[in-house]
Amino acid sequence: MFTSPEAEARPRLRDQARERLRAEIMSGVLAPGALLDDEQLADRLRCSRTPVREALSDLAHLGLVEFRPNRYTRVTLPRREELVPTLQALGLLFGGVVRSTIGELDDRERAALFRRIGLVLDCMAMPTWQWGADAVTPVYRSFISACSNPLLTSTLSSALDGLTFRLRHDDVRAALPWEHIRNGLVALRVAVDCRDGRLAERASCTIHLLPDPDRART
Repeated sequence: MFTSPEAEARPRLRDQARERLRAEIMSGVLAPGALLDDEQLADRLRCSRTPVREALSDLAHLGLVEFRPNRYTRVTLPRREELVPTLQALGLLFGGVVRSTIGELDDRERAALFRRIGLVLDCMAMPTWQWGADAVTPVYRSFISACSNPLLTSTLSSALDGLTFRLRHDDVRAALPWEHIRNGLVALRVAVDCRDGRLAERASCTIHLLPDPDRART
């Protein structure tokens, strides 16, 4: 059975629309809470409404778009009450990966991760610092790249943008204990430097406001 050219092109258009909109959401071109009209988006992206609707559905599964039937489709609006649960969800996803991958990093990967964590610490030291995924996401992606489990890698990659985006709330600096988080980042940098997976897991729990795993085990 032959597939029509239109059917073959449709997944590609859907993927292109999804990646274009995902990039615009993550970069702030489409701000949190921005309304998304599929007809207007189709005109702007120069495609039909069907791949746009499919792309929006994909982005909803990633946590970047939210629907209210017969009311609106919009970019996800981060909520203050979700800040701590979101940070903890990131920690639960990455804690075990952090511990298991630290020892697997080669010297180049370890040096790059060490610098990336240092960049986050430098950003946090600036008086005008505001939360943003630009400095933080490369740290998470370093662990994703080092993870040898393809199913886990896929899960982490799919969840990362949606979770980090939910931390973009105007009150994030007041709502989270940043000195506590900074202490965890310092400990994680030390763990990377000395290839200590156990310390890395404990540091990750500190960063993500989770209980110390060693105390939980005892």
